[in-house]
Amino acid sequence: MKLKEGRILEETEWISAVLSGEHQAFGHLVNRYQGMVYRVCIKITGEAESAKDMAQEVFIKAYKALPSFRGQSSFSTWLYRIAYRTCLDWKRANDREWRHRSMADYTENDWVTTQTPESAVLRKEASQELDENLNNLTEPYRSVVQLYYFQRHSYQEIADQKGISVKTVESQLYRARQMMRKSGEEWR
Repeated sequence: MKLKEGRILEETEWISAVLSGEHQAFGHLVNRYQGMVYRVCIKITGEAESAKDMAQEVFIKAYKALPSFRGQSSFSTWLYRIAYRTCLDWKRANDREWRHRSMADYTENDWVTTQTPESAVLRKEASQELDENLNNLTEPYRSVVQLYYFQRHSYQEIADQKGISVKTVESQLYRARQMMRKSGEEWR
């Protein structure tokens, strides 16, 4: 299946092959994009094992959702969005779990973070990029992003604190995400 009439198949042909029942063709797409997906996952999770698990989940979701792929964006962009959203969902769930534990619930192992050199570099790069993107935001967008993503305030809490409506908070977060996407940082 790698060669068709003496040439390498295009991405769209691999997708068509999977959709027409040649499920093993999806392996080519996995091989082609596993590095990109893993980088997204490690950037968000910060943990090699969790990133591997999330990458596997991303490809399972992509395989199941492949019939809905319309080609309005490139496959890599579509897959990136799945990876990003899957990892953000994982991060939100894990953050809630950690926040709701009391200090007595933590074991000594919880306080020790194991970090690979690669994940440390990726985390540092992501942090620098995020700082730069945040600094490029103007008020009120910067403060809304900081309150929502970093201080974990709800829309209502932000609205109360800033003296604005919840709809305004939603609108400002939406606009901030759009501005940050243009700067290269993906927010959901």
